[in-house]
Amino acid sequence: MKTFWPTIGALTVSSLMLGGCAVTSLPDIKSQTPSGGEYEASLHSGYVELAEMEAAEADWLDADVFTLRARSVLEGNNPAPEEISARDLPADMVGALTNARVRLIQALGDGAAQKAPEAAAMAQVMFDCWMQEQEENHQPADIAACRADFEMWMQKVDAALEPVVTAPPEPVPAVEPVPEPVVVPGAMIVFFDFDSAAIAEGEQITIADAVRTFRESGASTLALIGHTDRSGSNDYNALLSKRRVDAIADALRARGIADSDIKVASSGETNPAINTADGIKERLNRRVVITFE
Repeated sequence: MKTFWPTIGALTVSSLMLGGCAVTSLPDIKSQTPSGGEYEASLHSGYVELAEMEAAEADWLDADVFTLRARSVLEGNNPAPEEISARDLPADMVGALTNARVRLIQALGDGAAQKAPEAAAMAQVMFDCWMQEQEENHQPADIAACRADFEMWMQKVDAALEPVVTAPPEPVPAVEPVPEPVVVPGAMIVFFDFDSAAIAEGEQITIADAVRTFRESGASTLALIGHTDRSGSNDYNALLSKRRVDAIADALRARGIADSDIKVASSGETNPAINTADGIKERLNRRVVITFE
């Protein structure tokens, strides 16, 4: 993808016939209107445009992927954001994309499709765009554009999900005012290489995001829990998970977070994100989870 959302001419049926299987039905899919409301309409049109742009570049595989997603919307089966495992992603970007997907899934679960339908749909479309461009990993400008558009739409979603503050009732003597509710941000995850407690360069983005979120959210504590995969002994993994959580704590202190604001714990291999047999290496289990309290 060269740039996102330019105006492009309609693809001819003959040119589409040269590509993948599903993309040959793209003109028919584009001409239909999904049932539902603004969320479904935006999701459908967003995936259609992604499919057209990939077809224009003769990327028939990804054009098929986005065409099938647009068709699912027409069939009343709105697809979820792409699974992290669906793409062969660069190792140093798995953490950032995982955190972005967790954030998006949480927002959809909180009613984003109803409260901010266009923004929620476009955030999902741009997340899938980011996933696809990050897998290709050879057009930095397009990766940055998809990621920036995802963040822009997610900011609109976050604003729509903020609690509505209504005018307080007439004051009653001796009644304490009710404090405004505190919105606790979702967890962030930093991933590690095998048998390592070193923080990869790509994971520094997650740590910087955690510091910014902590300062902006009003949370009082950053709670860290270290984990390993199940490829070593229990005793060794207990020590390795502690080294990983200590590395993240040191990185937070280096960015100005007070020691009194950091709480650390380690679980070794006892609480895997992906349940594997003993002795199996699994990147998604080698992590430190950062939560805001």
